[in-house]
Amino acid sequence: MYIKNRKLHMLVVVLLIASIGLIGCGKKSSDGNGGEEASAGKIKLTIGHFDIDANGALFQEALKEFRAEHPEVNLVEDGIPHDPYRIKMTTLGASGDLPDMFVANGSMLLDYIPKGYVGTLNEALDQDPEWRDSFLPNSFDEFTTDGKIYGIPTAMFSAHVIYYNKELFEKAGITSFPTTWDEFTAAIGKLKDSGVIPIAMGNKSNVPVGSVLFGTLADRYTGTEWFKEMKAGTAKFTDPDFVNALKALQNLAKIGTFNPDINSIDGMQANTLYFNKQAAMLIDGAWAMNGFTREAPKEVQEVTGLAVLPPVPGGKGDPNTVAGGAGWSIAYNSKLEGAKKEAAIALIKKVVGQEFGRKKIELNGQPPVKVAEYDESKLSPLSVEYFKLVSDKKFSPIYDIQLSPALVEVIYKGLQDLLIGGTTPEDLAKKIQSVRDTQK
Repeated sequence: MYIKNRKLHMLVVVLLIASIGLIGCGKKSSDGNGGEEASAGKIKLTIGHFDIDANGALFQEALKEFRAEHPEVNLVEDGIPHDPYRIKMTTLGASGDLPDMFVANGSMLLDYIPKGYVGTLNEALDQDPEWRDSFLPNSFDEFTTDGKIYGIPTAMFSAHVIYYNKELFEKAGITSFPTTWDEFTAAIGKLKDSGVIPIAMGNKSNVPVGSVLFGTLADRYTGTEWFKEMKAGTAKFTDPDFVNALKALQNLAKIGTFNPDINSIDGMQANTLYFNKQAAMLIDGAWAMNGFTREAPKEVQEVTGLAVLPPVPGGKGDPNTVAGGAGWSIAYNSKLEGAKKEAAIALIKKVVGQEFGRKKIELNGQPPVKVAEYDESKLSPLSVEYFKLVSDKKFSPIYDIQLSPALVEVIYKGLQDLLIGGTTPEDLAKKIQSVRDTQK
């Protein structure tokens, strides 16, 4: 949302600056040597987060329970909306005046860790093997540097889910979701011939196609090890496997897979095409599940199935891998010691544990831990199907979380051009690699 009123804009800026100052003041009031707050006789612990709306109810519940269980801790929150929070944490990251605990994404930690601002969590995890082993595979990847874990994930979701209309598939003569790439492209032809859009997507912002489709498609060709080697500088975007992934995406566009206005509409407009049965498939992340169950017509929900991209010919990737990850974690300030550090670890365990995981699933969320038992009756049918779908899946990196903003921009804008024939796979690969070369 853009602020068009100048006075309102100035007010927001003033309030944001004041908020940053308040967190700084709260942080400085702690003694920093064991954490006891002399004036109150309690351990003062400050925490910054953005879980202040309905979506953050579970987080707030965990904080409330922690306060009741730990009366010796004076937990001081600084919760503000998501976008201002990101701005604030960038500002505080520059000064190093971070709160005692904070919610951070992988990009933030990449900035904080070299500066020594974040405490490691390996010891806490190793001291509690049951907690450590409860996390899903790859949960810590985005928050790990040189083998040291700096953040505990608060969610774990697939960034790639294909929502498909089984009724439209059957009308086109397709009895089940394709299990091979040839079957997939053949199904696209049948759906198009039946008069519907095979896949609806809204790529106006240039992020959706790259984030929820291409990341998984590329991994099908390159394998996840290639991505790691690329980040290490031993693999390149001009490698044949990556170029083949670009060719596959371009070919999907050429055979009429997507709505012609894919680069001109947004995700909500793409949803409408699917909700109105004008499109047989919709590709989005697991985070779209709650909105889908609220907004899609009941008759559409009842005939919707979930799937992922099938294997590709000659691909090096594991077909049971999809782009996904945690995105956000909870971390603690490296300055914490003694009782204060112990309190911080206890809070992290409270916020991300089995009970948290069970409640999150029952609210149609995607927790980062394996939950043995939960009440399926509280879940939407699609959520039940989603958890079954990803139960044997591994997550590969999400490009726009693990790569620099400059690199993501050239990739995602390039994919927009590729979809409309404005560039070739080979030329785009060279352009991406040229930007990557400047970052070494």
